[in-house]
Amino acid sequence: MSKTLTADMVLTKTKAESLFAVKNLNLWGNDIEDVKLLRQMPNVEVLSLSVNRITSLKEFAACSKLQELYLRKNNITDLSELRYLTNLQSLRVLWLWDNPCADHPQYRQLVIKLLPNLMKLDNSAIAPEEKAAAQKVDLSLLSAPAPAAYEEEEPPREVESKYEILSNNSAFVNRGGDAYGRPAPPQREVPRRKENEGQTPKSSKGDTQRNENILCAVLALLKELDEGSLELVRRDIDRKL
Repeated sequence: MSKTLTADMVLTKTKAESLFAVKNLNLWGNDIEDVKLLRQMPNVEVLSLSVNRITSLKEFAACSKLQELYLRKNNITDLSELRYLTNLQSLRVLWLWDNPCADHPQYRQLVIKLLPNLMKLDNSAIAPEEKAAAQKVDLSLLSAPAPAAYEEEEPPREVESKYEILSNNSAFVNRGGDAYGRPAPPQREVPRRKENEGQTPKSSKGDTQRNENILCAVLALLKELDEGSLELVRRDIDRKL
């Protein structure tokens, strides 16, 4: 059942004194559809609302200081909705993957042309060459319908995520991504070794229990981290794998 974004939800999550004071909000995976409350949040800078049921970008136009917007896995069908974001001069990062509008054949070029201040679209930084090429795209293509074959289910990726991250209410499992709706980093291929080659002694029961305790603590702390902190954790994990 779809929900409406309420002041109580926002203030409980952010611990802010008022909606006016909210700068960073993460409410992914909450079945939110109505976000009219954003009109009362002009100072918000980072919005993470992936895995909800949002159908329009209209209300985001009121967030004049918005810098990062994460809307993966919603239900935005029309690329012309991007016109509501054209006055957001501070917007630098936008994620729209897994929305029907992202199936448009000219999706990336049209977004870059309409929002020239963007530095990153979905999981890829925008190169100067892309910006130059996007200027040649005809904006009349915005009215072109997205392919009818769009399906809600995510197509198989080359490498599945090694872990499944549960949402706060343990009811949603986000395969192939993290708590902010971002795709999981690809796993590195590890060459197989011959049997008994380079084996290390088996860990004791005490070591196993200690590792399990540490893992539980880490998973619990992940829920408390903000967008930037999770990105740092992900990069550190990539280096260690």
